[in-house]
Amino acid sequence: MAAFGILSYEHRPLKRPRLGPPDVYPQDPKQKEDELTALNVKQGFNNQPAVSGDEHGSAKNVNFNPSKISSNFSSIIAEKLRCNTFADTGKRKPQVNQKDNFWLVTARSQSSINNWFTDLAGTKPLTQLAKKVPIFSKKEEVFGYLAKYCVPVMRSAWMIKMTCAYHAAITETKVKKRHVIDPCIEWTQIITKYLWEQLQKVAEFYRQSPSQGCGSPLPAPPAEVETAMKQWEYHEKLAMFMFQDGMLDRHEFLTWVLECFEKIRPGEDELLRFLLPLLLQVRAKVREIEEQIKERGQAVEFRWSFDKCQETTAGFTISRVLHTLEVLDNHSFEKSDFSNSLDSLYNRIFGSGQSKDGHEMSPDDDAVVTLLCEWAVSCKRSGPHRAMVVAKLLEKRQTEIEAERCGESEVVDEKGSVSSGSLSAATLPVFQDVLLQFLDTQAPVLTEPGNESERVEFSNLVLLFCELIRHDVFSHNIYMCTLISRGDLASDSHLPRPRSPSDEPSDESERKEQDAGSSVKMEARSFLSQSQCSGKWSESKNTAKDKGMDPAFPLVYEQPRHIQYATHFPIPQEESASHECNQRLVVLYGVGKQRDEARHAIKKITKDILKVLNRKSTAETGGEEGQKRKRSKPEAFPTAEDIFSKFQHLSHFDQHQVTSQVSRNVMEQIASFALGMSYHLPLVQHIQFIFDLMEYSLNISGLIDFAIQLLNELSLVEAELLLKSSNLAGSYTTGLCLCIVAVLRRYHSCLILNPDQTAQVFDGLRIVVKSGVNPADCSSAERCILAYLYDLYTSCSHLKSKFGEIFSEFCSKVKNSIYYNIDPSDSNMLWEQMFMIDAIANPTAHNLNHSMVGKILNDSPANRYSFVCNVLMDVCVDHRDPERVNDIGILCAELTAYCRSLSAEWLGVLKALCCSSNNGNCGFNDLLCNVDVSDLSFHDSLATFVAILIARQCLLLEDLVRCVAIPSLLNAACSEQDSESGARLTCRILLHLFRTPQRNPCPQDGTKSVGIRSSCDRHLLAASQNSIVVGAVFAVLKAVFMLGDAELKGSGFSHSAGLDDIGEDDMGSKKSGGRNVSIETASLVVYAKYVLKSICQQEWVGERCLKSLSEDSSALQDPVLVNIQAQRLLQLICYPHRQLDSEEGENPQRQRIKRILQNMDQWTMRQSSLELQLMIKQSSNNVSRSVFELYSLLENIAKATIEVFQKSAEMNSSNPTWNGSAVSSSSVSNSNSASKLKPVLSSSERSGVWLVAPLIGKLPTSVQGHVLKAAGEELEKGQHLGPSSRKERDRQKQKSMSLLSQQPFLSLVLTCLKGQDEQREGLLTSLYSQVQQIVTNWREDQYQDDCKAKQMMHEALKLRLNLVGGMFDTVQRSTQQTTEWAVLLLDIISSGTVDMQSNNELFTTVLDMLSVLINGTLAADMSSISQGSMEENKRAYMNLVKKLRKELGDRQSESLEKVRQLLPLPKQTRDVITCEPQGSLIDTKGNKIAGFEKEGLQVSTKQKISPWDVFEGLKHSAPLSWGWFGSVRVDRKVTKYEEQQRLLLYHTHIKPKPRSYYLAPLNLPQEEEEPPTPVPPEPDKKVDPGKPEKSASSVDYKPHNPVLQYTPGMAPDLMMNQSNMPFRMGYPTPMNMYAQNQPLPPGQCMPFNLFSF
Repeated sequence: MAAFGILSYEHRPLKRPRLGPPDVYPQDPKQKEDELTALNVKQGFNNQPAVSGDEHGSAKNVNFNPSKISSNFSSIIAEKLRCNTFADTGKRKPQVNQKDNFWLVTARSQSSINNWFTDLAGTKPLTQLAKKVPIFSKKEEVFGYLAKYCVPVMRSAWMIKMTCAYHAAITETKVKKRHVIDPCIEWTQIITKYLWEQLQKVAEFYRQSPSQGCGSPLPAPPAEVETAMKQWEYHEKLAMFMFQDGMLDRHEFLTWVLECFEKIRPGEDELLRFLLPLLLQVRAKVREIEEQIKERGQAVEFRWSFDKCQETTAGFTISRVLHTLEVLDNHSFEKSDFSNSLDSLYNRIFGSGQSKDGHEMSPDDDAVVTLLCEWAVSCKRSGPHRAMVVAKLLEKRQTEIEAERCGESEVVDEKGSVSSGSLSAATLPVFQDVLLQFLDTQAPVLTEPGNESERVEFSNLVLLFCELIRHDVFSHNIYMCTLISRGDLASDSHLPRPRSPSDEPSDESERKEQDAGSSVKMEARSFLSQSQCSGKWSESKNTAKDKGMDPAFPLVYEQPRHIQYATHFPIPQEESASHECNQRLVVLYGVGKQRDEARHAIKKITKDILKVLNRKSTAETGGEEGQKRKRSKPEAFPTAEDIFSKFQHLSHFDQHQVTSQVSRNVMEQIASFALGMSYHLPLVQHIQFIFDLMEYSLNISGLIDFAIQLLNELSLVEAELLLKSSNLAGSYTTGLCLCIVAVLRRYHSCLILNPDQTAQVFDGLRIVVKSGVNPADCSSAERCILAYLYDLYTSCSHLKSKFGEIFSEFCSKVKNSIYYNIDPSDSNMLWEQMFMIDAIANPTAHNLNHSMVGKILNDSPANRYSFVCNVLMDVCVDHRDPERVNDIGILCAELTAYCRSLSAEWLGVLKALCCSSNNGNCGFNDLLCNVDVSDLSFHDSLATFVAILIARQCLLLEDLVRCVAIPSLLNAACSEQDSESGARLTCRILLHLFRTPQRNPCPQDGTKSVGIRSSCDRHLLAASQNSIVVGAVFAVLKAVFMLGDAELKGSGFSHSAGLDDIGEDDMGSKKSGGRNVSIETASLVVYAKYVLKSICQQEWVGERCLKSLSEDSSALQDPVLVNIQAQRLLQLICYPHRQLDSEEGENPQRQRIKRILQNMDQWTMRQSSLELQLMIKQSSNNVSRSVFELYSLLENIAKATIEVFQKSAEMNSSNPTWNGSAVSSSSVSNSNSASKLKPVLSSSERSGVWLVAPLIGKLPTSVQGHVLKAAGEELEKGQHLGPSSRKERDRQKQKSMSLLSQQPFLSLVLTCLKGQDEQREGLLTSLYSQVQQIVTNWREDQYQDDCKAKQMMHEALKLRLNLVGGMFDTVQRSTQQTTEWAVLLLDIISSGTVDMQSNNELFTTVLDMLSVLINGTLAADMSSISQGSMEENKRAYMNLVKKLRKELGDRQSESLEKVRQLLPLPKQTRDVITCEPQGSLIDTKGNKIAGFEKEGLQVSTKQKISPWDVFEGLKHSAPLSWGWFGSVRVDRKVTKYEEQQRLLLYHTHIKPKPRSYYLAPLNLPQEEEEPPTPVPPEPDKKVDPGKPEKSASSVDYKPHNPVLQYTPGMAPDLMMNQSNMPFRMGYPTPMNMYAQNQPLPPGQCMPFNLFSF
């Protein structure tokens, strides 16, 4: 070896002498000797050595710089290290040799497979197992072996990774352009498919097994199923290990778990024990956040447009309430067909508003039920049918809910639980709590004796709950029990008990006063509590002094509300309700004398009525005795006046009890007569009196039932009368049937709610008139019956289908005979003044043959002329007694029924009187010469006479309007000569015909009451009013308006001279300025205005007009009316009891619009909409100035709207409880629990600003655009939120913030945005900049130190996000806007502007918005879904996710973790902490700046490695990079000491050799052989035996300080503990460690310890 070291290069042989002899001066590339420069060409190469002097000397005299030598030496060492450094592996995937490391499994290698998997299941190192890994032809086959040998899941995962690496290597070699397959997705699909197959094998076994009883064991599964169970159990654990280790696609795997759970069929409960452990691991916290999910899900449905103070989501509830009210207003209750029936009404109300759980009552359902009750009670709507409609709707809804509950209970029954019949009738009704809350908070209560509307609403409430109790929707028994338990019925000591019905006035003077003023008070007290809000009644002064009490509600005003309700609410008079009746008596009157007196009073009144009915006045002899009998024995036979005087003092409960008992007695009498067992029939007048009592007591259902029962008996009664040859035959039944028809016409809307009753009535009436009667030749009663048959047939579609074959032809005859338009006659014939003068003088005579007289009149026009003139002379000149006028009217009606031509004569004579200024052109000159039209004394008599003719179908009301009223009024409006008197008469007649008839059940003897005497005729007149076409009503209103506005010439209708001095009663007078001002003596203009106001105050007029205008508002756009006149007339129709608006002040149009919006509530919203729509249409139709006027109007609407909200905001800020619901102490129960209750919707939510948005939504889009523009301007005022001066900021933004803090304002903006795409884009852009400005201000720390500013910022941000939520559909339609808003929402959270701690509600709003944007990107339009659109959506989704992930980065916070949950589940990776030289700097571009490194290392970054790329048991370092740990991998040269040590390890002792052996020359081979090494070489690197010095490699640390060296004595375990590589516990070490004296095998690297310094 020593000789080898001293040989020179010249004498050393080459290993491969192919290049010839060695060159002493080796040549280098690009050496200076080869440069052919100009100097070298001329002079040759001039060698200039680095050291001057002797080239071959020792250069001992040359001075060298030690630092330069050190620097050169260091550069040489660094260059040597660079040249010897291997390329870093970076993040490349590890390469496996598919030929050397794997072997394909065949059938012959079964024993080898068993041995290998046994070793895998044991403890054999993975390093040895990795040399030969078995590979199966199908990837899923490996699962069977892993489960068979119960391989630990960690080693099984290693086996799967090796299998995956093999197939990946095969794919790379086969395919040049390889498609990278994600192993996570691939193996997720493989293992889930394998698990599903095992689960199906188990499921098939359970499906085929017969169902066993409860507790019986299942049969033993076969071996195949047993194996499948074991496979499932093992691979479930393996899948969970791979899931947790990041080897599976987590989203795909979780989706598969949920799908498996959803696919379980009924009866496969045994499979749950396989799935539930897997499922529960995934959904452990779902139950904990269930309520939060519901709340936030509801917020998403409402687009985040809700206020935290509105727990019942007032906006949505109000919207549904208004929709329900609109449906009720638009429904026609006078007819019933397929599109307009109770079922269709129910579907419109409850069909779209049901909750997912049908039997769960949501807050908006409660609001709808409450609205229905309010609608039935309020005096803002009319009609007794409302109570029955509400009762039937709630009954139908309750039936459906209970059916669903029963369905659920039947499912329970099948499992052997409770019986489905357990839902007994005694259970709590569905709406009991809602109705009780209505009674506690919103139901009307009597507080002021003089309050008419309060009294009417209370009567409506009684009627409503009477129907609710009848339909079992409200339980009176449970109600009483609840009141008793709450103590609401405990009367206070200072309050009296409810007055006993028998209590009479104790004061003698009071009794005398009652007797003296009985005639006046009876008129005042007549039917004061009718639910139909019948016309105004006025009390006399004497009645007002009578303690100010209402005789219908004595001493009830001082009682608590529930005492009032318990006193008046009726209970069905059935045996089953006897307990409730007794309970009520005990609670109200106790158990002593007062209860007995209450019972005695009812019995006494009942006995008095029965005395009258049982008088023997009606048999075969006739019934005039009872009608004309005077009050000879009042103590024995009480009069009707006495009976009614006592009856009206009863409560409604007692009245129901009396009328029910009396009606049963009447039915017993009639049934007894029909069976031939009695000769006594009650008088028709007495039955009519009972009808009136039942109507007064609000026993409407009982009244209809009683009428139908009577109707069913009429045919039998008529037959019995004919059998007994009675003179009542043919008259009694038709007279009684006329009374029945009048009642049924009055309550027609109630009747048709029951199709069975309607069919029964129709068939009964058809039998009475025998369908063969001639409509042109019949009695007046038969004519009215035929008319009602026609109305029933045409208004009910089910009657057409049932009776069409037998009545359709006869129906056309009735129409041609009764419902046909006639023209007035202009007769001028010879007047026979004595013609039928006797019949006219005695109109009630029974000896007159109406049929014969009718024939005489029909044959002679002269007779008709004379008869008409004589009748009108008697009515207008001779006799003006109201009773006589009524009798004459009935006589004329009978004759007109037999003589159709008389109708034209009546119409002609009325036209002649009302149009007397036409100089005789209308005929009847003889009458005009004898009648002074200007005489006001006969106007009422003539009006009553005409009303009776119209009620008895002799004239059509619309014919009178068309032929008489309109011409007369227009003549006067045009100021024709002598037209005033006729116009005044016309106004008087119209007032009588259009006013709701006064209802008086008991006419007074000796009193001259004005109007129709019989309630039967009053009902028939009301029916004629309802049947008039609405066009005739508008014609009357416009004509009277023109007459009243003639003097003012269109200047206005609000301040008419003298109108304010006129009382409500047209017959009354009032002192004004010391003089009596009567309406009759006022000027025609004033009188016309009074008549117009009185007509508009009739509820049927307002309802018909409003319903018609809601459908078509063109009725008021008449050329005869200027714009201001049309608006004034509409105001009179909409608000008849309100003073008209004045036109004073600046910009009166805007002020009027503002008043419309401020005074609006849920009942007047229809009127407000009509007013604004009329103004808009008028401005649009004005051709000359349409553009300017329309723009000005729209601007006024917009500005007035904003001003209304600003005023509301100011009131809210000044009075926080202004918008709350306050219940007066007088109207609240004494109980503490009741006083704490609140209505479903507060009073402010049902009026004012909450209704502005729905109102604006009904207007044209142009209005919405202007309102949105104005709202946007207000919104912009709060855009700049940077506080330059806090006081200044608060002052400027307080107004804007208070406006924006109102939820109704947000609803307005969102409502206006519908259909305004251009406005949406602009508003979205503005909102984006505003929100961005808020985030910028937050980043600049402008809100950190001011809590108030921070709170205002959060409020402003929330309001703007609410607006954005309302436009989310626009945002989601644009991919760019979706991305921008998603990034901005993420920026709100990431910047800390909103977090979970400061404002969790706002944080969830932002988070949910971001979630909708992310997940909505994947949603496609199902109508146009295609593969291309799905791919495009997926691409947009991935781009959005990528951008959001980039924005998120590695920032960590609790709020950001919630955001990361919205993104797809990321692949789970292994994190490796990397190092870099300490002090390294990075420039702005991310590049390292050299020259700043210091000694040692510092943590640099975190690298992510896929678990599929980390192979345990392999020697290669990929994908780990040595540069991550501050080290390099270099080619290591073995030192001579290590070589000697290696040689010594393998030497052998030999025998001593002789000396000659050592002196002989060595016989060396051509190449030296490499001794064998204990470790085999790497498979990818072969050892060259001729180059031992280059057969190994090592890892050397590249030190930054040459003094610090690697310490080889460091223990291997210490080095592993000190490393920062986060490998899982249990995994083998990825690199082998060697001791100090152990040689390194070729290819191995020396580990470097980061903490060795």
